Amino acid sequence: MTVFSLRKYQKSDLENIIAIFNGTVQAINKKDYTQQQIEQWVQLSPDYDKWDAELSSSYTMVALNRMEIIGFGNISDTGELGYLYVDKKWIGYGIGKMLVQDLMDHALKAGAKELIVYSSITAKPFFESFGFEVVEQKINYRNGVLLMNYLMVYRKEAK
Repeated sequence: MTVFSLRKYQKSDLENIIAIFNGTVQAINKKDYTQQQIEQWVQLSPDYDKWDAELSSSYTMVALNRMEIIGFGNISDTGELGYLYVDKKWIGYGIGKMLVQDLMDHALKAGAKELIVYSSITAKPFFESFGFEVVEQKINYRNGVLLMNYLMVYRKEAK
């Protein structure tokens, strides 16, 4: 039986995290985005300092299978979910669900009244399964290439 665990992000995780990000975008998101769009999305020459600053300044968790990093995600205390990526070999094992539940719990405990995510077309059904709703379809351009995503919101139910 495989047991997965979560731990807080460390700067030494960065190369593995960027490899997961690039690998997932190239393998999984290609069903919803063109090759030209994928090329604008991947980070072939990543700014490691920028990545580390973003991940260090938010609640960032990595998912592990023993000592291997197989996914990661981050969220701000105000409820903006930044990244949620699982290694393409581990999609379908509940890693993303484990990560997103932990991230959501953290932000809600920190006082966030609603959570937001800018979701890819590919991840939209996944976030809908957690109760996120589409607020707006976003059209962005990177180097003249259209990249569409969705602004999605999760509102905490009043008790």
